[in-house]
Amino acid sequence: MTANLIIEAGLKLFTQHGYEGASLADIAKEVGIHKSSIYTHFKKKEDLFLAVFDYAMSDYREHLKLLLATIQHDSIEDSLYKILCNVGQYYNQSAEKVVFQKRFLLFPPSFLQDEMKSRFAFFDDSLIQMLFTIFKERTPEAEFHSHEVKGWLNAYSCVLDGLFSHMVYYGNVGFDEKVNSIWKLYWGGIQHSTLRSNSPSK
Repeated sequence: MTANLIIEAGLKLFTQHGYEGASLADIAKEVGIHKSSIYTHFKKKEDLFLAVFDYAMSDYREHLKLLLATIQHDSIEDSLYKILCNVGQYYNQSAEKVVFQKRFLLFPPSFLQDEMKSRFAFFDDSLIQMLFTIFKERTPEAEFHSHEVKGWLNAYSCVLDGLFSHMVYYGNVGFDEKVNSIWKLYWGGIQHSTLRSNSPSK
């Protein structure tokens, strides 16, 4: 329980003040414990920071799992569209986690850069795999092309990232319009690619 409170306090103070600006003493004060108590759960500041990073990243993955369960009977098109629309809702309830991610993925502590890249790559791969199942489970086997789907999902991942960036910079202003504009281009591209791949050879 105390470890979770320390992580929550770390999330708040690291986001507000950066890695160097957030001291363990300040984090302990935020929780209402002595600084020495932090070492019961985390050997050093670096370990706490990485625990906060993992917490912030995994929160959206768990959120997406719950969302996928509610749309498991929807079409591929409706599912992907709803996930994009849901970005705004998730940000509004978890803004601090998203801002933390953006800040430290762009400007990580230099000595943790490689470790954070590795952890983010694992997280990103897990998201892609979750989205991959939408196509695999809802596409007739004869029409399913793994390499093509992975390409669509790489593009989709970039769209998700762009929408989260929009929420960080602009909030809800213009969000729905941006989703609809992006969606028309994205889904239109998939349809064009599918039609082209299924057209008879000349």
